[in-house]
Amino acid sequence: MSAEEERLMQLFQNRAGLKKAYADLKDEFHLLRDRLKQQEGATIRVQEQLDALGDLLGDPKTGFGALVFFQLRALWKICHQQLSTFATDLMRQQETREVAKHKVECEAQKNSRLADVDLRLQAAAVDADLQRQHLAAAQNEIGRLTAFWHYFKRRRRQKSLESLRSQVVVADAQVGDLHAERSAIEHEAAANFAGISLAARRNINLAIISYAELLCEHVDAYGLAARAKEAVARRVHEMNFGTREECEGYMQRVQKAHAAVANQKQITVALKAKLDRLRASCEYRNNADTVPSADSVAVNPVEAVLGKTTRSATAPAWNVLAEDYWDLYTLLLR
Repeated sequence: MSAEEERLMQLFQNRAGLKKAYADLKDEFHLLRDRLKQQEGATIRVQEQLDALGDLLGDPKTGFGALVFFQLRALWKICHQQLSTFATDLMRQQETREVAKHKVECEAQKNSRLADVDLRLQAAAVDADLQRQHLAAAQNEIGRLTAFWHYFKRRRRQKSLESLRSQVVVADAQVGDLHAERSAIEHEAAANFAGISLAARRNINLAIISYAELLCEHVDAYGLAARAKEAVARRVHEMNFGTREECEGYMQRVQKAHAAVANQKQITVALKAKLDRLRASCEYRNNADTVPSADSVAVNPVEAVLGKTTRSATAPAWNVLAEDYWDLYTLLLR
């Protein structure tokens, strides 16, 4: 091919490359333009929501209700954060314990294997020494057979030397193999931690559910548990909290509920009793499941009075697992 033909071929290749790059840029341009239109639409919707919220807050009849609505949502968020911190701490503590236990077990297993190899190595070394002693004794015996009448006896002994030498080689090879096995065990990496055990994950989940129930009790002491759940499930203009005086009463109760939720000492004191109840009553759908069935962890609306079981008129109507209070399901371990 001439230089002119090569130059022409290069121009065609460059042209094809430029066309492909142009097509790619064109596709990217259309994609970015579509995304820009979507973002503009989202911005318009957000602005409309802000304008509607401004109108709502600016209206004396609805402004206080909007304040209650967002304070209830903030209360829900705080309870979720409390629950999330509790779950994270439990998981970290349990993982630290199980990782340490895993390391100890791996080390114990490794030491047991090394002890087994050492026993076999000791026996193999003794056998190799014995084989060398037999070979040395046979060689010494042949060295003493110097007379001419020992000719045939010396030949028989020399033939047996080959078998003794092979036995020594085999014994030394076995010792070498055992040394290599021991070295491999010493230098092998520890097995990776498989994760928190099933029993531990179940216990952590039960503790999280217990904590969620306690948060519900503290919030519901001010009549706000169901209202807070309603606030996160609905829009601000869909809820009504009554007159200004009623809204102010709601806000005072929200403030008290904040203080009750923040009182960690008061909450953790009752945690063990709830955890014991859940352990005794919880059921799982299968042996591999880590989250109990919602029915089995429901708060039983009965009270024990002087050894008798009576139904409580003020028993809570919520089930933290079935109703996903404080976004509980996002924190449970699978």
